[in-house]
Amino acid sequence: MKRALTFYLTLFLTVSGIFAANPLLDKLNEAQRYDLADAYKKVAEQFNSLGEEERATNYREMAEYLYPEDSAPPPAEPKQEPEVKEEDPRKILPDPAGEQASQYYFQKLLRGLFNENSGQILPVIADTLYLPLHDAGVTKDFVQSELDWFFESYDLSQLGAQDIFQLDSVSTTPLDNGYWRLDVSVYPEYSNALDLVSFWSGTMGFYFRKFPQGWRLAAIGPVN
Repeated sequence: MKRALTFYLTLFLTVSGIFAANPLLDKLNEAQRYDLADAYKKVAEQFNSLGEEERATNYREMAEYLYPEDSAPPPAEPKQEPEVKEEDPRKILPDPAGEQASQYYFQKLLRGLFNENSGQILPVIADTLYLPLHDAGVTKDFVQSELDWFFESYDLSQLGAQDIFQLDSVSTTPLDNGYWRLDVSVYPEYSNALDLVSFWSGTMGFYFRKFPQGWRLAAIGPVN
């Protein structure tokens, strides 16, 4: 109690001295008058608790003069909320397992292709596969029909993946949208061999992504 009273008395003796030397009381803004009046009320309460009603009354009168009790408190200063930078929802941290998964399923695709076995290929492909000239994507039924056509049109029995693809050129790149892109080049003599295949080019990108069912091939396209 004594410590609190001593603090308030020291404060108001100082304030009173300043106002006596330089009477700028009426130049205080609304918030300053409110804060000062509130402090005077606290001192009045301290004197009242000590039984010094006259001094308590004097401080209450000063508080009333500074800021009448029927006045509404001044509006609080708006709080400066810290700026929160929203993350671009399109940017997703790549799954570190994507590099190994992309290479594994690409090899599985090659085995199915050169074994002319669509049953090995289809489980690796997403339900919707995006290809050039097919902006809305294609279904697995479409992929199955294209594989049937391909195996009937081209004889792969005398070839292996290493004969067409430069397997030492394979590289994987994580993308901001959660995909991993596996790039592979074909040997120059095969770069124009499949003109009817929309994604075929000298270098192709195979886009893998993790779905609830696991990693799947979601898109194929030429890489410039």
